[in-house]
Amino acid sequence: MLPATKGIFDRLTRRGRLMTKRTCDRQGHVVRHGRFLFRTPTAWEYAAAVACGSDPAAQRWLGWQRDSIVARAARADALRVVPGTGPDWVSPDPQSIDLVMIDVEANRCVGLVSVHTGEDGGPETGGYLAPDYRGRGNGRVLFAAGLTLAHDHLGLPRVRAGAEVGNVASARSLQAAGLARVAGPPTYRLPDGRVTEAWWFQHDVPRTTRCGGPQATWFPVPRLL
Repeated sequence: MLPATKGIFDRLTRRGRLMTKRTCDRQGHVVRHGRFLFRTPTAWEYAAAVACGSDPAAQRWLGWQRDSIVARAARADALRVVPGTGPDWVSPDPQSIDLVMIDVEANRCVGLVSVHTGEDGGPETGGYLAPDYRGRGNGRVLFAAGLTLAHDHLGLPRVRAGAEVGNVASARSLQAAGLARVAGPPTYRLPDGRVTEAWWFQHDVPRTTRCGGPQATWFPVPRLL
């Protein structure tokens, strides 16, 4: 097959459409940042993204419930998921919009970012990276995508983020993405019930837009002011 013909054929397949998608629609969102593609995941991509944060080093900060963690024996298989494959996915959290982070050049899922309901009931962003993508400046890209999702896709003028006191890498990534340190509750409860000391960050914009993708309709209007 000639290269030009192959390119056309690839765009006609489901995987090709997902990997070349550039416009949000009712099925999901898409954000592009250099070599990285952020997109509403398929079920298999979501499993790969969860595997990215299931290692002990990540769980020290994320603190998921045990049944949410991909077991070590299954982690390698989940991380080998080819982006653009798998059935459609329905979020297990009705108050969260999640995007899988895909390294297009490496053809692999490498993390996840979300905009979800925070401890105060308002918009909060958060995310995590695969082990070999940490410590390389990718956290800034991850959280910048979270801000783009919040402000330019969901129409949210303010979004907050939290980091456990001592998680310097996360704090630096949040600040590099443009969030500023702000006051907030002194502690934060993780999904597994642990209560930790917290640093808080915030990003505000004067103007927002909404795309054609699924919207965070659960946020009351007064909280967006």
